[in-house]
Amino acid sequence: MPFKHVYVDSTGLSPCCEISRQDTTLDQWHQNTFLLELQQQHLSGEPSASCERCYRSEKQYGQSLRLEANRDYIGQVFTETKIDFVDFRSINICNFKCRSCNPVFSNGIAQESNRDPDLQKFYSVDQLPKTLAVDSANTDWILDHLPDLKRVMFTGGEPTCIPEVRRIVEQIRQHHPHVQILITSNASFEDTFWLDISRDLNVHWTVSIDAVGPRASIVRHGSDWDLIEKNVTSLCETANSVSINSVISCLSLFGLGPLLKFARDMQHRSRPPYGRHGDQGCRHQFYVCEKPYYLAATNWPKSIQPQALLYVQSCLDLDLNQEQRDLVCNLVRSIENNEFDQWVWDSGQRYNQILDRIRHEDHTALFQPQV
Repeated sequence: MPFKHVYVDSTGLSPCCEISRQDTTLDQWHQNTFLLELQQQHLSGEPSASCERCYRSEKQYGQSLRLEANRDYIGQVFTETKIDFVDFRSINICNFKCRSCNPVFSNGIAQESNRDPDLQKFYSVDQLPKTLAVDSANTDWILDHLPDLKRVMFTGGEPTCIPEVRRIVEQIRQHHPHVQILITSNASFEDTFWLDISRDLNVHWTVSIDAVGPRASIVRHGSDWDLIEKNVTSLCETANSVSINSVISCLSLFGLGPLLKFARDMQHRSRPPYGRHGDQGCRHQFYVCEKPYYLAATNWPKSIQPQALLYVQSCLDLDLNQEQRDLVCNLVRSIENNEFDQWVWDSGQRYNQILDRIRHEDHTALFQPQV
């Protein structure tokens, strides 16, 4: 990824979304000192401290962004910076306020945080303006380099709410149909434009779903589950490819069963004769929450831990594919082996109680098993 991929958001650039941003622009990226040092570490076979989070995830869960990238590039080794894949997060406009998110990626969360000093303590940023946008020079660079790019990924915020995203997609549609479009979305759109481009172009959707049904509106505040379910079903039937991406946190763990079942239903729906995805259907991929630390999926007090363990174990009785089964088995082991941290648990309770007060919700309802 340090040779082929660049992540762009309002705070700067980095080789991937897991690494600290550098204060530079796309036209200067290939000369960035941090990037050159990281590349040299990779070429020499030296593990980088910047990649520690991926190494830790691989050891504990057998999954990481690093492994995803290696599979994506079929294990190729690169020695020169030639960016052909841009992960573009142009502005933090979002119609959701997910509990695992932060002000940098949601203007709604930024507004809440700016109004509430207690909540602001949980984010590693000071007060922020209502919206955070990338330097316009970066947008211009992408538009100018579309002939040389293979893939552009749009996240946000919520990309279907962002005018700059639609502008670039229109340019790809009209002049550069060779570019693969990747959209990470909460699937809350009502404009049929997004379904139309999915039929016309090579579009891959990553749909973020951490919970299904009524509890989705607490985990990912702003969710209209009926609309989301309708849109995901339509995407599975029309788009070139779809992944359902789930963050497993303490807030989503007790809804894991229905979430797994929904994803399996969508996998079946995306296969012929309904969808275009081939025998495997859409993918259900996972990230087990470690950041923010106070939403960890494996840190449970003794009063809840046995129930959490029993519930996750019961998910093994469902119709699962191998990736889902591996995730559940790794979760069981991690919950069994975790040494409970009272301070982390108390921090999570304070954080969620603040959001309960602001949003008139009750996060403790999420600790009731959903079957």
